[in-house]
Order: sequence, then structure tokens, then C-alpha cells
Amino acid sequence: MLSKGWVCTKINSIGFYTFKNTADLEQVIRIDYQQDLQREDRTNYKQLYEDFGWQALKEKSFDGTYYWLKRKDGNDQLFSDNDSQIAKYKRLMKHSSNWAILTFIWFMIFYNKNNNFSKYLHIKDAYFTPGLWDKEGYAFLFAFLFETPFALMRFIPPWLFLAAFAMYLIMYFRYRKSIQQFIG
Repeated sequence: MLSKGWVCTKINSIGFYTFKNTADLEQVIRIDYQQDLQREDRTNYKQLYEDFGWQALKEKSFDGTYYWLKRKDGNDQLFSDNDSQIAKYKRLMKHSSNWAILTFIWFMIFYNKNNNFSKYLHIKDAYFTPGLWDKEGYAFLFAFLFETPFALMRFIPPWLFLAAFAMYLIMYFRYRKSIQQFIG
């Protein structure tokens, strides 16, 4: 977006970005992930990056994601040494593996031995209310709205697991590549 003349000015807690038009394209935005920072460490962390010219767009979220903005000056990477590059991928790998495990458990809760997999491929099959699709008017609307959260809980877990597992694999291979590049 920055290359198109839009600079990010704000990120809210659920991940929506706010942009404003800018003519200054000589800026960079970087994302850092620091989940385990305590209050004092967070203050020192923030001060360190501000001392090097970074401006915090979003300082903290539930998952430890920090967004930083800075004018381009040739030193535009947050991770300047090899160990911090490797640690970044290790943290991201851990985060995605936690999500993969959580969604796998969620999937197992809704899985049974006589499971037909069509409810994972077609959302309409995830609705179990008898005669739902034959109802009309308010009866349909009420039954549909009541059943929808349950249908989504049946439909979504395998897809979230696949996405989280794919992210884990991507981070794993980036982690391995960074180890080979920086150490070996």
C-alpha cells in the first residue's frame, strides 16, 4: 500500500488497518512479534526502537504483534543480527504450531467415527436441523440463525487446522533456511 501512496496510520485490536494518502514514499513498515515481554521489558523494547527512529503504529495486541514505521535510511530491518532473525522464525513457528494444535483439538471434538466429510466440504451439510431447508419465512430465519453458529463450529475447524499447519510448515522452512544462511 505504501508503494501506491497510502501509509498505514493505525491498526485496531481486531486487525483492521487505517490508511491515509501520502506523497512521502520513503518510509517502511515492519512487523515484530514479541509475545513474552513483561511490562518493564516492553518499555525498554519500545524505547530501543524509538531511539533508532521507529514509530510504533500498534504497540501491543493479544498475540504480541508490534507494528513499526520509519523513514528509509538504509537500516530498515528490525532484526539486525543473525540470532534475532533465527529467533523471529522460531517464535512464529511456535505461534503457528500452537494454533495448529488448538484447531486440531477443536476438530477432534466435532469428529465422530461415522462422520461424513461432506459437512467439511459443503457448509449446507453442516446444518443438522431437520427440515431446515424446507421451512419458509420467520420459521426458516429463526432456525437458520439459531443453527448457524453450530454449523460454523462444525465446518471451520479442519480449514483452520490446515491453514495453521501450512503456516507452521512455511515458518519451519524459513527457520531452517535462516539457520543454514546465518550459521552454516
